[in-house]
Amino acid sequence: MSVLATAIVAPLASATLSGPSSSDGATPSDLVTDTSQLPSGWRKSDDRMVTFDGDATGFHVLVADSAKRYAWRTAATLSEPGIETDQWIGQTCVTGSGDKAVVVYAPRQAANDQQGFQEGAFAAVVDLTDGAVTKLPELVSLAYFNPGCGDGEQAVLTRPQGNDTQLLTVDAGRGTLVKKQTVAGQLTSAVPFAGGIAASAGDSVVSVDGKGDVRTLAKTGGTPFRLVPDAQTGLAYQVPAGDKAVQVRRVTSTGTDQLLGSGALGTLAVRGTGGRVFVTGEDADKKLKSASLPKSWRALDDVPASAEVSTTGALALIGVGSGTEAAGAKPSGAIPDAGTAQPVGIDALVPGTGADFAFRVKPDALRQEQGSAQSPALRETKSRANSGSSDAGARTGDAGVHTNSVRAEPVGTGAASAQTSGDDPAHTTTDPDRACAVTRNDPHLQSLQPSADMAEWATDLAVQGKLDVRRRKGWNGTDLASYTPQGMFPPLELKGGGRVPAQIMLGVLAQESNLVQATPRASAGESGNFTQGGYYGNGGSVHTVNWAGADCGYGISQVTSGMAKSDTTTFTAEQQKAITVDYAANIAAGLRILQDKWNQLYDKGVLVNGGDARYLENWWFALWAYNSGFNQPSPTDSAAPWGLGWFNNPANGLYPADRKMFLSSGYEDSRTPNLWTYPERVMGWAAYSLQKNDPQTGKPVAQFTVGSWPDGGAPAAQPPHDAFCTPAGNDCDVTKPRKAPGSSQPTGPCQLDSFKCWWHQPVSWTDCATTCGTEVLKYEATDPEPKATPVHPAACASTLPPNALIVDDVPNTVKFRVGSANPCAGERNWVSRGTLTFTFGSAEQNGATVYPSKIDFHQLGAGFGGHFWFTHTRVPTYTDSVVTGTWTPDRTLKGWARVLVHLPDHQADTPSATYRIDLGDGTVVEKTVSQDTGGKNTWLSLGSYEFRGTPSVSLSSATADGTGDAAIAWDALAFVPQAQKPSDAVTP
Repeated sequence: MSVLATAIVAPLASATLSGPSSSDGATPSDLVTDTSQLPSGWRKSDDRMVTFDGDATGFHVLVADSAKRYAWRTAATLSEPGIETDQWIGQTCVTGSGDKAVVVYAPRQAANDQQGFQEGAFAAVVDLTDGAVTKLPELVSLAYFNPGCGDGEQAVLTRPQGNDTQLLTVDAGRGTLVKKQTVAGQLTSAVPFAGGIAASAGDSVVSVDGKGDVRTLAKTGGTPFRLVPDAQTGLAYQVPAGDKAVQVRRVTSTGTDQLLGSGALGTLAVRGTGGRVFVTGEDADKKLKSASLPKSWRALDDVPASAEVSTTGALALIGVGSGTEAAGAKPSGAIPDAGTAQPVGIDALVPGTGADFAFRVKPDALRQEQGSAQSPALRETKSRANSGSSDAGARTGDAGVHTNSVRAEPVGTGAASAQTSGDDPAHTTTDPDRACAVTRNDPHLQSLQPSADMAEWATDLAVQGKLDVRRRKGWNGTDLASYTPQGMFPPLELKGGGRVPAQIMLGVLAQESNLVQATPRASAGESGNFTQGGYYGNGGSVHTVNWAGADCGYGISQVTSGMAKSDTTTFTAEQQKAITVDYAANIAAGLRILQDKWNQLYDKGVLVNGGDARYLENWWFALWAYNSGFNQPSPTDSAAPWGLGWFNNPANGLYPADRKMFLSSGYEDSRTPNLWTYPERVMGWAAYSLQKNDPQTGKPVAQFTVGSWPDGGAPAAQPPHDAFCTPAGNDCDVTKPRKAPGSSQPTGPCQLDSFKCWWHQPVSWTDCATTCGTEVLKYEATDPEPKATPVHPAACASTLPPNALIVDDVPNTVKFRVGSANPCAGERNWVSRGTLTFTFGSAEQNGATVYPSKIDFHQLGAGFGGHFWFTHTRVPTYTDSVVTGTWTPDRTLKGWARVLVHLPDHQADTPSATYRIDLGDGTVVEKTVSQDTGGKNTWLSLGSYEFRGTPSVSLSSATADGTGDAAIAWDALAFVPQAQKPSDAVTP
């Protein structure tokens, strides 16, 4: 599965707070209104609270200062142009001065992909006082411990580098990388310490000096995590003690190590900034040897272990989020027009007094253009994110995402393509030179966006083997013959009997795509390009096309295998098209893949809790294989490792040792999904569901039915983190964390230098009859398909005079359909009398001409006649990103005519759309207008002109104020002849 694609911004549709709320029911505000609740001296305090939240518009760095009554402001919103994601995720740390934040951020999909996880995140330094953003020229790891700040102005970033690890030291004060050190193996939880770097390495805390030499500071008996430097040349850290306890310890730069307290795993946490160390958790002071605490340490025993703490410990955050993080912030089920972000709810309390506050913050960055400018890490022709520099897949043997999909029943031959190989890629909207089977931006092949009810209906029927709804010929405007989803993709019979529980498949869909089949820009009931993985193989760069690195993941279940243009045997052309345009067919194909994973594992005896398919937890291994593959036994070497790869093993040191079940502590877990393995996340969705804002109340509501668990709930049935880690089973030992010399894998319990600690044993960790979850169906096999009413209906009929010469943005042969319905039936009173042609900006890369301008080029089934195109404005120097569209009528015009352009009600808001009107004799007149119509489908006049031949009107995405944020659209255009010179005449 690929990580990165194209960018979008989404504004707020409701003023009602979504997210955490104060326990006392207080009305949320963006600052403290009752200052009597604040600690004494708050006016002169330099205490600062820094937190974050992400949505489709970017990763928001939020700041509040004590001296300003903790009035919240957005220091920065970080995103990358050309990246399509429903949510930005990441982490921050604050430097010793409290004035700089070092930020790691990435699209949510990076958590699904091993290479993207390890070296696909961006990094930046944010000035918390004035909002200045300095993006750093390296891609780094998304692991929970990245970045790591010290007690001064330096921070450390980490990433794999071939067989080694690079430690990148950042001088946040100057916003620069000052040192790169390559160390054998991989260290975790790296932070600046004592003039060098401290980190976790196996069962030790180690130091790394300026020459890269590694020295052991303390042997810990477990893998240390959450390293925090204090003000007395000491280092706080945590280390598991067995599988149920955690210790809080301190080691000095000279190697003196001290136990300061312990408690149950998950009940204590070490936090800190600028040399101050805070230990959070209920009764933390009783669990610590308080008399032995250094002066810069403080126990916050009335603060939950999971809380975020301000720079001096005067404020703690116990809840942060918009309530829609994992759903891509889609009020009313749609991504609204560009411009604003989702409001963030923040719950806070004052340690020691218990005073609590409910804040509501509307993100609004100080320097939006800096946060959205492209990272220098992507300015190379071939970024590290797609260059193959990570050896994770090759070295561990973990198979790619969904690579073992089973072939469905054939109904034809060939690979799907809407364009012929003779098409000129410089002028066709599609990609004739693509690597994936079905092209983007073919108006004949748009994907219908389902509502959450539609997705759950299709899933419920599919798991019952009853998804036999008839798709009539031409469904959704395609050329597909009539079919049924499970007639085209028949379900497989499970080995051992039973069926896939509905909540397991719904969890997969939630994790893969947030239940969307089409681009997140399309609302439910609207069509657009398919949601996809790394179609352009660009690793996130809006300036790079790398067909060799393309990852052809399609639709709601991200079907990948069989969707490459070169694969003409797995699926037929009709199947590839159906997977692309029809969410129900895509779910049927994805379900078949999951069933095949179960059967592969069943055949090898790799079963969970006896292998009864009705229990949700028993699908753990199949989910593992669905994401990162299943390594088959060697036919020639019976002793060779085989089984489920190391990346998704819960014992892997990439994930924090004290994490609880995903979402069990609250929906804000979805802010940081990278802290859990893929099976853990899917099980979390199955138990707690996705949430999206209700269009009536503006509050988040569950998007599908969750499973049913006995008393104790879903957490009681979760496997221990070491359930798949035994010396005999896969050469794994949690009591002996180790670092393999020359490996890019993180330190942890795997005892093999190759890190092929692949699991292939049956496991039983619970009695499913008393603890495991079972499915709950909302829809029966006889229930009809739910319908969705688009929030952006098409403008079907022309309101222009009868003599108007309309030139639509697509040919008359393109059919506007929503599923099987024709919303414009009986209303279309016009035909297109001309053509809209495009010229796409190009670049020479790897010896070939490619068209990066198509990366951020899109279509939607709305606007006039049910279709329009759009991109985002760029400055003219970005020639490889510029798109120019030209409308030309099919006849000459002699005399006066008014020129009107149709502007769609969304995805068009640039204030600088400059139309160039050619009067037919070479004379060109320019007219600049705003495309922002206030959310209405509108015809806008560009004035009247005296034409002297065959005219044309062109519009370019190159604007002087182009930053990649403002949307610019091409819809229909019309020439309306005038009997005489009109009052709005324009004379060249």
